[in-house]
Amino acid sequence: MPTITTLSELTIDGKLSLGSGGSSKDLFDFYGDDLRAWFHAQRALHDAIMVGAGTVRCDDPELTVRHAPGANPLRVVPCSTGRLPLDARLLTDGLPTLVAVSRKAEEDVVAALATKPGVTVVRCGDDRVDLHELMGVLDARGIKTLMVEGGSRLLHSLFEAGLVSRIVIKHIPVISGALEAPTYLRADRSGSTLALSRWQLTDLFVKSGVGVSIYKPLAAAA
Repeated sequence: MPTITTLSELTIDGKLSLGSGGSSKDLFDFYGDDLRAWFHAQRALHDAIMVGAGTVRCDDPELTVRHAPGANPLRVVPCSTGRLPLDARLLTDGLPTLVAVSRKAEEDVVAALATKPGVTVVRCGDDRVDLHELMGVLDARGIKTLMVEGGSRLLHSLFEAGLVSRIVIKHIPVISGALEAPTYLRADRSGSTLALSRWQLTDLFVKSGVGVSIYKPLAAAA
């Protein structure tokens, strides 16, 4: 199974963006060149990179390595319905992208995705994408390391499934102040809650005035 690292930007008040429906890319304005280079180097160190369908719809990310040397990782997008914008950059630039849908995704939707250059579609799970099953698919493709950049519902689901091995947080030195802006972890419509888990700080440093903290699971609960 791939080793999963989550890598996120968080404001001082724990938000993933500056406002409701806002793009996390707005937080990139607070990056300096050295942080941007480090961030893209982290992408290059991983075999694959994953974001949720909401991030694709809101941010239209590229998920490529541009500010550091290294190869682009495989892009992975779990989307139970398969309903992604067909003009999204992930679906039109021809770079390798895997879209995971549930077995309930409509055939015409899956067919439309499969026509896109570089895109592979797999079915994992019945009503929604089964993340454990998806990890098995990635493992079979030789993916050993996976970096996840959000959004909050995908992150919540990964922690709920006990799949995260490492947490990286870039602490953006601003207060969003937006009550409806997404927080780090947010349950989907099922309203599931997370079990308590313990983590330990393994590294802490500052780049471009932004603190970066890295955590791994605490081996034994107190």
